[in-house]
Amino acid sequence: MAPLTAVITGANQGIGLEIARKLAQHANTRIVMAARSEEKGRTAQAQVQADAAAGNEVLLHQLDITDSGSIARFAEWAEQELHMVDVLVNNAGFAFKGNAFGAEEAQQTIGVNFRGTANVTEALLPLIPDGGRIINVGSSAGKLSIVKDTALRERFERAARREELEKLCDNFVDAIRLGKHSQEGWPSSMYGISKLALNQYGRVLAQQLQPRGIMVATVCPGYCSTSMSSFGGSQSAEAGADTPAWLAVEVPAAEAMSKSGRFFRDRKEEPF
Repeated sequence: MAPLTAVITGANQGIGLEIARKLAQHANTRIVMAARSEEKGRTAQAQVQADAAAGNEVLLHQLDITDSGSIARFAEWAEQELHMVDVLVNNAGFAFKGNAFGAEEAQQTIGVNFRGTANVTEALLPLIPDGGRIINVGSSAGKLSIVKDTALRERFERAARREELEKLCDNFVDAIRLGKHSQEGWPSSMYGISKLALNQYGRVLAQQLQPRGIMVATVCPGYCSTSMSSFGGSQSAEAGADTPAWLAVEVPAAEAMSKSGRFFRDRKEEPF
């Protein structure tokens, strides 16, 4: 029986590393750790392989989700070497530290958390079989409630295509550049809007892929002690990896589609 192949982005540290470790302990699973830095990735790969279940293979490949060339090379390699991606865990993410706030910073944050994730997903979609799974590591910081303006919030909620979410993100960046984002009803959270776009993208993608039986679930790992939080989080990266790993391989196939298009935290469904 062919092993289940799972790709995890941002897998060289933090939550991504712990997700890779958990999935590698699942029997008959081939793990692909995608990392921006091959050097850091090799160290993480050795750690995961050491803990892997007997017979499981742990592979490493460079991937910068903000670089179209890197994404194309990864997808080409995956097609030639993996042939199929049963599970894609979109974990790679970014947040500025401190009080950084500006149009360029917002563009960069959205470029990683929303656009980069969507670009990787769409590049790998031809390799994801019917019945496969896509797990997006979103955030409760990107729930609809962060947008207080009713009309603006409804635009996010009603979005049925990626292009609509792209336009909203561009509107946010433009409003910051013009110094009127608050006036237009936007929150002062670049990370929050980037994750709101990602969370809603998961709902859009789930609807589009429903005919193929591909589960698309979004998960908040919680506030974890990782480099992104300057190790100030209230729970471990291992704890944060639990729900993504559960959705990726532990939820029975018969239940998978009932979880598609939904948002989870601590293995429980929450509203978007």
